[in-house]
Amino acid sequence: MHALAEMLRQLYAARQGRAADVLMDRCSREALEKLLRESSAFLGSRVRYAVEDRLRHRKPQLDDTALPTIRAIASVLNAWLHDGRRLAIRSVLRELSDEELKELAALPELNDEVATMTGDFS
Repeated sequence: MHALAEMLRQLYAARQGRAADVLMDRCSREALEKLLRESSAFLGSRVRYAVEDRLRHRKPQLDDTALPTIRAIASVLNAWLHDGRRLAIRSVLRELSDEELKELAALPELNDEVATMTGDFS
């Protein structure tokens, strides 16, 4: 959950609110609620408000198409690599556990360079 919180924080800091909305829509309601419970101090007021607001206005059908959180994170990491935001990638990878890093690196859709970066944190 800390990785998701850090990713949202990074997205809002970079004024990528639309990308943050897409990320939250890709995550399950359960994951977002868990984020609010477990990472509230880490989120900051701006991100916390955005997550709460997204949950309030969430359409039920989004949970039918929700991705596992690690897959949702992977799509943003790939986009960040394309944009040259390697420091942001590293800050998110730093928040993942060893198990999550292995799971992320094993995803076929993850860019090879990002997959290689995961080794720096395990």
